[in-house]
Amino acid sequence: MSTQIKVLCCTWNVGSASPDRSGHVTLDSWLAVTEDEANAPHVCVVCLQEVSLSPLSWISDEWTDEITSSVCRNGRLIRFRRVRQFGIVLLIFIQPFMLPSISKIAEESVATGVGGFLGNKGAAIIRFRLYGKSICIVGSHLSAHPENLEKRNEEFHMICDDVKFSDPKCQLVLEHDYVFWLGDLNYRLCDDVFYAMVVKKVEGNRLDELLGYDQLLQEQQKGTAFVGFSEGHVTFNPTYKYDKETQQYDTSRVPSWCDRVLYRVSDEVPQHVDVTSYTSHPEHCVSDHKPVSAQLELKMAADNMRRLVEFAFPTTWICKQDALIAYSLDSDVVTSSWDWIGLYKTGWHQLSDYVTYVWAPSKRLTRRHHVPLDNDYVPKEPGLYQLIYHSNHYKQVLGISQHFQIELDAIV
Repeated sequence: MSTQIKVLCCTWNVGSASPDRSGHVTLDSWLAVTEDEANAPHVCVVCLQEVSLSPLSWISDEWTDEITSSVCRNGRLIRFRRVRQFGIVLLIFIQPFMLPSISKIAEESVATGVGGFLGNKGAAIIRFRLYGKSICIVGSHLSAHPENLEKRNEEFHMICDDVKFSDPKCQLVLEHDYVFWLGDLNYRLCDDVFYAMVVKKVEGNRLDELLGYDQLLQEQQKGTAFVGFSEGHVTFNPTYKYDKETQQYDTSRVPSWCDRVLYRVSDEVPQHVDVTSYTSHPEHCVSDHKPVSAQLELKMAADNMRRLVEFAFPTTWICKQDALIAYSLDSDVVTSSWDWIGLYKTGWHQLSDYVTYVWAPSKRLTRRHHVPLDNDYVPKEPGLYQLIYHSNHYKQVLGISQHFQIELDAIV
């Protein structure tokens, strides 16, 4: 059985700037926020570099809040994970119905700065299985400056070789079925070009001529880095370096395509990836980089689409009255006394946004379970809600209910 998955990958080196809140430009075009459900991505990946540091920014930051507000605004996507490595922030958004199909989640970070310890360069990484297929997402910021080409190559190999996951079938980054690698890779145009020449070719839309000087493409051809990775055809102008708040290139640097989105598919996966869009978004001017996005479609052979927990559709609940949660467990599910069921109001943005919760019973006498919810824990605010089963043993969501109504008591 196969299923089509739409993946949106977005990268931006924000240069320690704050989001533009002037109202003149929004993040929607970069993040492909759309009211058209048919064109909405199933998975949205956002990698930021040079996000300002503050004591609380390890928990959240203004860019994460702004992007989450934009991506989750119409309720189609929720924020699944946030991984931070110094100034790198990697955000993963998904459509909620996919939660029970995601397993074996792990996060890693790699510092590749001075001595391999300084965190100003490196990668934030997340891996998981989706419908049984292994996926690894790497958001990275590699070493700057044209002369540090070999250093960038070394950092690529460091990230690939030093990160080891517990999944025996794919312990290394490149052993996954799908790898998405995005960020400020910092590959420049080689030394044979100079500023005036590049600007003239950009103005003349002779980008293919410039791509012949691109370090990343050259290193791939030589087999020294990113071998086996693919990329959509680059038809947008170099994304670095701009004078901030303008569309003009900074004369101190030769314009280059530093900001990229690459992907790699294992030879053992027969299905292919289509890049339906690959572009920059020059209207954003708070940084000296321009953001980049790529829209990809995966025709994925789904090995496992079953739900391990199935909720019975609840009868209408009444605000502040006792309620009953009914669900059935797959016969193979291992339960724990730390499993819990969260109640979420429609419009929630992340798994921590539950209104209330109840512990799930750990003893399994039958497949079907009924868990009472005391009236003190039933919301007093009417609206649409849904239930989510969280497994402590598997460290994942095992089931999600349909939306159901909680109503005010008709007798007042």
